[in-house]
Amino acid sequence: MKILRLVPLCMIAVLSLSLNSCKDSTDINPNNPPVAAFSYSPVIIDTSTIVTFTAIGSNDTEDLLNLLRFSWDFEGKQQWTEPLAVPIINYKYSKSGTYEVGLKVFDTEGWSGKTSSILIVNDSI
Repeated sequence: MKILRLVPLCMIAVLSLSLNSCKDSTDINPNNPPVAAFSYSPVIIDTSTIVTFTAIGSNDTEDLLNLLRFSWDFEGKQQWTEPLAVPIINYKYSKSGTYEVGLKVFDTEGWSGKTSSILIVNDSI
C-alpha cells in the first residue's frame, strides 16, 4: 500500500518562487541612468553675452543622444526648463554674479542623471 504524502500548497509556491529567483545575471537587463555632461561658450561672460550651453557630452548606455531629453536650471534656483529634445540651448544673464548651472538628462525609461557647474557673469563693459 502506497502512502501519499501531501505537500501544502504554500510550500510549492515558495519553492516555485525561489527557483524563479535563481536567474543568471545575464537574464536581467537593467536600465542605467544617463550621464549628464555639458559645456558652455564663451568662457568669459558678461551681461551682454549670449551663452551657448551644449549637453552633447551626455550619454546613456541604452539610448542614443537624440532620444534623451535635457532640462536646464541656469541660475541655481531649481527653476528647471521643460525637458527639451535638443542638447543645445542659449541663455543670456541680465545680472552679474556667480551662478550654479544645472543639467538633468532623462532617458526613454524615465531615469535621469544630473550635473552642475559654477559660472561667473561679469558686468558688461
